[in-house]
Amino acid sequence: MTILYGCNQRCSYCIVPSVRGSEESRDPRAIVAEVREEAARGAKDVCLLGQSVMRYGRSGFAWPEGIPSPMGFTEPLPRLLELVAREVPEVRRLRFTSGHPSGVTDELVRAMREIPAVCPHLHLPMQSGSDRILREMRRGYDSARYLAAVRRLREGVPDVAITTDVIVGYPGETEEDFEATRRAMEEAGFDNAFVFKYSPRPGTPSSLLEDDVPDEEKRRRDQVLLADQDARGQRCNDRWVGRTVEVLAEGPSLRNAARWSGRTGQNKIVVFDPAPGLRAGDFVRVEIDSARPQTLYGTLDTAPGRP
Repeated sequence: MTILYGCNQRCSYCIVPSVRGSEESRDPRAIVAEVREEAARGAKDVCLLGQSVMRYGRSGFAWPEGIPSPMGFTEPLPRLLELVAREVPEVRRLRFTSGHPSGVTDELVRAMREIPAVCPHLHLPMQSGSDRILREMRRGYDSARYLAAVRRLREGVPDVAITTDVIVGYPGETEEDFEATRRAMEEAGFDNAFVFKYSPRPGTPSSLLEDDVPDEEKRRRDQVLLADQDARGQRCNDRWVGRTVEVLAEGPSLRNAARWSGRTGQNKIVVFDPAPGLRAGDFVRVEIDSARPQTLYGTLDTAPGRP
């Protein structure tokens, strides 16, 4: 559900600020009421949305009086996460997206670590690892600042999974810029990455630039980054083999209806053989037997007393 409308970031390739306007944060009491309604309909995993969600409450907003923070948070987003988790305990998993490295504060890291319902997963778009291209994109950070945010998350949140977005072929992107992106992605150690070939959006500042990277080269760079990520994702997922994880069952697997799939708190897909009576929305424990770059495979743990 949306908690932040609009966007103030004004990245050079994005039309959102022009079509959705400036940032407007919703009242936390209204958000809690909506989450409660979703919980009453059976929701157990809720995602709080915003174009740059970690800017929730930073612009034209005052936290309402009379809503304390027992955990001592002062920033709006950590306070909201604490409030929702406290007021709607039926929601077992709480997520938020999309992130920005400027929002990876010490308080946000603590909220992810100490509030049990907040999932250890963050989608943190990087877009490029080249400082020159990041300036052209008007992203508001350089690669060092981005990677520092990633380190802060990994050091502060056990077993956190970090995913990202990357654009290849932005106007003027050289081979050196592209290689800088490859290096930054490897240093960040992303669990997954969504790679997009640049295309101009009418009305954006970047649409006025010459789209000078040939389509064939964009495709090549796209495939290189996807191959890199497959190897990286395999290494990330191999670390889960032999461990037992909690999975929110979603239903039959798309590729094999005889098996079921679900997701961990890290938003990793897990495929497993179901037990009789299993329903979508059940939480189960699955021992991971094997892994692929984007999927874990395992065996349902049916030991007595297990959830």
